[in-house]
Amino acid sequence: MLWNERLAMMRKELGKSQEQVVREMALYLPQGETVSVGALSSWEVGRTQPKIHHALALAKVLNDMDVSCLFATGSLCGGLNDDGLFMLAEYRRLLLESPRFRVQPPPSQRRTIPIYLQAASAGTGQFLDDEAAEEMEADESVPASAEFGVRLAGDSMTPRFADGQIVWARRRHTAESGEIILCYYDGQSYCKKLRIRDGQPELVSLNPRYQPIPVQPEAGFRIFGVVVG
Repeated sequence: MLWNERLAMMRKELGKSQEQVVREMALYLPQGETVSVGALSSWEVGRTQPKIHHALALAKVLNDMDVSCLFATGSLCGGLNDDGLFMLAEYRRLLLESPRFRVQPPPSQRRTIPIYLQAASAGTGQFLDDEAAEEMEADESVPASAEFGVRLAGDSMTPRFADGQIVWARRRHTAESGEIILCYYDGQSYCKKLRIRDGQPELVSLNPRYQPIPVQPEAGFRIFGVVVG
């Protein structure tokens, strides 16, 4: 059976009209691209052949049909009758069900991220010791942009962050007003929202029970990172 005859046969076996096939093909083609009924008719009589992306769209519409079996002449499918092609498709299905023969996705890349052991205060403030950190394997709950984590102590950042929660941050030495930062100020470390009003930075708690901390230039202020999750 020629490829064009097989194409027409499979379409008819599925009970699809040419109009229905070209309409469904549009779902798998680049946005705005369509195929005319005349083009499909031309393929079915063997006058022309579809481009590769049209063939792939056809395969989807015709129940994930094997494109190589549709168009190949001297391939694995060559020389087989309809019963042979059915058996070949069935054998392929059985092979795909086995992990031994199925193409396996590449192993996911393991990512580790440092967690600082000394808690950053969300209340009174504690010193963040750069040396005291342990590596933890990051799972999908850790934002991709995170570069380190710090466990909070205190409730001044509730309700967004709870006492004892790990917050994730990317390393930055500057921040915009409105960003939540991990910082050092006056000998202590904090997780706070940075607010700049009239050029004056403040460390603001999300819990309204805590008053903002004005940042005085002479007290020493340094940003460790911006919280990303």
